[in-house]
Amino acid sequence: MACLKRPPFTTLIVYLVYLLTLFAVASAIKGWDVGSGLKYQLTTTVLFRESGPSKFAGDVGFQLTAELDVSAVWRDPNDPESFLLNIEISSPQLLIKSRKAPEPEGFVEHSSRVNEISQKPVIVLWKNGEIKALYLDTSEPVSSKNLKRGLASIFQYKTLDDEIREKDASGVCTVSYVSLGPKTILKRKHNCKINTNALPAKKQHPNSILDVNLVSYRNVTYDLSPFLLPTIIKEEEEHQLTLVTRPEVGSMVTSKRLLVEIPKDTKVAHLEANSVKHAVALLQPGFRETDIELEMEPFTCPESGCPMLEQMVEDYRESLNNAALGTTKSASAFLKLLPLVKRTSTEQLVKLLKSPRYRQLKTQLLDLYGSTSTLAAHQAAMKILRQDETGDDTERYLWALSMSPTPDADIAKDILRRSEETMQNDKLSETYALTAAAIARHCGTSAVIEKARFSLELGLDSCTGEECKIKFLRALRNLKSKEAIPILLKYAEDKSSATSIVAWRALAALPREDITSDVKEAAFKTFYQIGKSKRDSSARTLALDIILESGPSKEELGELVESLASNDLAYEIRKYLSQRFEQLSEKNQTFARNLKENFDELRRKVNNYHVLAQKGLSTAFSRSFLKSRGSNGSLVTIQEINAGLLKRGIVNVVLETGEHEETMFSLGLFARGLGNFVSSNQDENADADDETATAGMEIDLLGVGIRPFVFFSGQGELMGHVWSGTASERTPAFQAITSLHSHSEFIPLTAGFVNEMDVQGAMSFDLAGQIQLSLWSRNAHSLVDMSAGIVIQGGSKLRSNFVQSMTEYSLTMEPKLELTTDVDFSGQVSLCMRLSQPDTLIKQQIYKIERIPNSRHRLRKTRRIKLFSPGRSYLLNRKNNEMCSKVYS
Repeated sequence: MACLKRPPFTTLIVYLVYLLTLFAVASAIKGWDVGSGLKYQLTTTVLFRESGPSKFAGDVGFQLTAELDVSAVWRDPNDPESFLLNIEISSPQLLIKSRKAPEPEGFVEHSSRVNEISQKPVIVLWKNGEIKALYLDTSEPVSSKNLKRGLASIFQYKTLDDEIREKDASGVCTVSYVSLGPKTILKRKHNCKINTNALPAKKQHPNSILDVNLVSYRNVTYDLSPFLLPTIIKEEEEHQLTLVTRPEVGSMVTSKRLLVEIPKDTKVAHLEANSVKHAVALLQPGFRETDIELEMEPFTCPESGCPMLEQMVEDYRESLNNAALGTTKSASAFLKLLPLVKRTSTEQLVKLLKSPRYRQLKTQLLDLYGSTSTLAAHQAAMKILRQDETGDDTERYLWALSMSPTPDADIAKDILRRSEETMQNDKLSETYALTAAAIARHCGTSAVIEKARFSLELGLDSCTGEECKIKFLRALRNLKSKEAIPILLKYAEDKSSATSIVAWRALAALPREDITSDVKEAAFKTFYQIGKSKRDSSARTLALDIILESGPSKEELGELVESLASNDLAYEIRKYLSQRFEQLSEKNQTFARNLKENFDELRRKVNNYHVLAQKGLSTAFSRSFLKSRGSNGSLVTIQEINAGLLKRGIVNVVLETGEHEETMFSLGLFARGLGNFVSSNQDENADADDETATAGMEIDLLGVGIRPFVFFSGQGELMGHVWSGTASERTPAFQAITSLHSHSEFIPLTAGFVNEMDVQGAMSFDLAGQIQLSLWSRNAHSLVDMSAGIVIQGGSKLRSNFVQSMTEYSLTMEPKLELTTDVDFSGQVSLCMRLSQPDTLIKQQIYKIERIPNSRHRLRKTRRIKLFSPGRSYLLNRKNNEMCSKVYS
């Protein structure tokens, strides 16, 4: 057995010295000597720019230089490890970005109010590297106090490797200490929580797709003297806020501080005091203990004065007109007015709605009031809407309220209470129920959601008529509560096909993780028509959607594949299934692999023309329309055909980011009871079409279902529309301006500044349509077009009484979508659908601004980017192409 070699004697000596050095560093901090101190040169640099790679001449910001005298003036006689440190600031100087600087993107000195910070010191109670208390003159300006809190925070450090929770100017953070060498310590801070009594709490959108990503780091390196006091301190801090959907769009702030010891003997007088309170009173009478966390800078109006809501409405009158809906001009005006509405009193808001001058803008003002969802705006709207006889304005307000990302809990209670009241207006009653559910879900608290669910289920159980049941089932669809599954399953088995369909739609709207085994079992029974001889085709396709979207096992998928070869007379269902197979295989590799394996195993049964080329016109497909580094956008179209006519059609605009997928907009068309009207050759295998002739449109916007718009109900009403030429010209069907992104966050920088980072977005939406029907020629033409003006604005802002810097950006676009349908029913029905998207221009603008209060200095940098998305017409399927050729031949 070989013996281990002994290490050389010199190596042992080196190891021993190193271990002794580490032990010295790891021992308790030696601390300060009373009556002496250290002098430092301070340099603080704060820079702002857009997110992404650094660009030449791409930032704005400032530097702050000063000298610090840090001295120990008192030692606690009862606790020898506790010292009072007096930190005095001298020769403070502000430097700003300027083209006159000696080097590109350099700094030059500029006069400012920063000199005020040197008038009084800051006192800290320091024990073994921890700031136990902080004392200031509370009458100082907030900017000065915050800066001194930041200076005190940098002298908080440990010399032992550890991970602890610490409180400083950044808030309460998890701090890890790592030794980089005998006299070098690295301090990392993360998971910082701010004091919401000093700074506003973070506000974020409940929808993860419309949320933001915040990436932060806070690192400090300490080089220590043999007495374990700092000789050099390097601090770096960065915060970058970007959109989840477009990570290339965002803003960032970087803060760097450097403290270097200036060799100089500093002697100070030694205080004689029995307590901390006594010592502080002797050193600085009038100083009070204060929190080390930063506080909010007081809001000040610009030199031109604070804008008033009524004046701003007047300035943006043209942008708020109905004619501007669906454009970025409308959405931009909405964002300008939104913060003003939030801080305006109820009386002023009522006065604005009452004004005859703004009567034409009333609905857009109600959009604003609903989106802000403040108590003042809600009270003003409810007061004015008492006089709404038709209920149209009330519905417009409730739509805006239901899509507000951050509703007030008291508003949710009030809307729920009103939804429980008996109303003569059935449409308004349903909109109240739908809004109560949506706003409860957006509140996010389990207590509010449960209260809404209990109320809706109670209302549902008390219903006797079909329309009443459908109203509450639609509301439960907006609530999307897992606890409502039992009652939804009960009504999914209802004898009424209309009630059953709405219940299945509510189940299909649940998050995929909430789909239970009971729901899947019921879905299989409905699709395979187990226990009931015949079920409505729409109920079967909805049940099939739940099965396919919830990740079926390979065995379950095999059963579905076998059903393609069944003798089910409803061939449109089999066609729908085959189309959904193709659609889902394109985006899910696991699904595609399992599907292929099942087809291979069942090839004797299904690998033939009869199965693979299913008869029917039903279709389902996805088409990509937007691709970026962080997200993908697609159009998902599903068309269920019955007797040659569209029975249920859906066009969804879907946004995907990573594992998250959200339907941003959904347009649904439905029709029943029209088979006998358009043709005498109705398919004998179609659903019985003895129902009342009905057609309408369903809209979901930002995950919120809107009350369906019924075009006609009954053949008499249909014929009335035909003879009168209703909607033969372009007619608005749904218009609204609503909030899109909504994020606000105040981040305290350890250097002593508060940085505000926010993102606000709005969408101005206009959905219109027209239809022309000829009984003489036995054909029909319809057009549905959707226009949306989308504006997203955000940035980072730092405000103090001696300097203000910010980065602002905006992203604008006006996407459009057109769905054209032509029907020829002079013989065998021919249906031609065309889905197209015109050219889209995406504009991004970035502004970086720096200014000094009470000074003429103002630096502004601008960058503009344009992205062009060409128009396109989407291929539906080959059968549709053949139909279109026939219609236009």
